[in-house]
Amino acid sequence: MKIKQTVTAKFHNAYTGWNCLQFHDEAGDEIEIQMTDDNYLQLADTLKTKADRIRKERQEEAEEAARALAKENEDNA
Repeated sequence: MKIKQTVTAKFHNAYTGWNCLQFHDEAGDEIEIQMTDDNYLQLADTLKTKADRIRKERQEEAEEAARALAKENEDNA
């Protein structure tokens, strides 16, 4: 039988040590994950993909807001 454990915490900060990744929540609780160099590289790729998507969505939202503001200004002129 395989046991699955899920831990949910609100991110406060993280630290990368020699062979582990530590996350701390606002209450001071700590989650430590043992990592190899290859694990760090895989995590970096995953985080980059996520960050790029978020930046793209925010850019699109900002452009849409700028278009809406420009249209509103044209209508009021």
